[in-house]
Amino acid sequence: MSPGRPAIVLLNSLGTTAAMWDRVVPRLAESFEVLRYDQRGHGNAPVRPTTGLDDLVDDLLGVLDRRGVARVHLAGISIGGMIALRAASRVPDRVASVTALCCAAALDRRSWTERARTVREHGLDAIVPAVIERWFTTEFRSRRPEAVRASTEMLRSTPREGYAVGCDVLAEADVRADLPGITARTLVVGGAEDPATPPDEQHAIARAIPHAHVEILPAVAHLAPIAEPETIAKLITANALAAESVGEQTWT
Repeated sequence: MSPGRPAIVLLNSLGTTAAMWDRVVPRLAESFEVLRYDQRGHGNAPVRPTTGLDDLVDDLLGVLDRRGVARVHLAGISIGGMIALRAASRVPDRVASVTALCCAAALDRRSWTERARTVREHGLDAIVPAVIERWFTTEFRSRRPEAVRASTEMLRSTPREGYAVGCDVLAEADVRADLPGITARTLVVGGAEDPATPPDEQHAIARAIPHAHVEILPAVAHLAPIAEPETIAKLITANALAAESVGEQTWT
């Protein structure tokens, strides 16, 4: 780590790898030391038994400890956003800001349990078309086919059990009780056309966190960092730099 530069960790979603942030990182790197890693069961990370969301928070804290990072800015999407919010509640002294992207405080248990069963029985190909439709708008799929192809391959490359275990976590994950106690400066970002975690979910999170702010991006579905990387980079940067400059973590 470079001395004097604040650190920011990027937390990816289910079915993606750290590569999803490729077009976001260059702008963030102008101001921060950027850390990103594959969550367990994704990319280069081995599949491991997981009892719940706190295991994934422990993974994050392990990354920080190994890199010698005492205090960090967090930006996470979907399950990554839930990890960031839980971490901000568990270790408030270590989290300077949170940017929670396209996530909900709790999800429908039955749908995630069913998806886990489908993937275990039939593999990722059984869900790929429906997931891609949630990830990107029709307009984006037409305009940026190369990005959609790369994202599809990223999803297909996810180990079957790694994805299913992530579904198991999402079926149980619930950060609603964490939100009122979060003191980190928090920005909640959503996509206006996100069918997976619609804007009402982001507004609910923002209402529950003292002084949180919400931004809803027009014509964006679930994978906002791929659909609008420059906008996402600007929002994360502004939120984190504001937390650095004021020396406190609430909106003013």
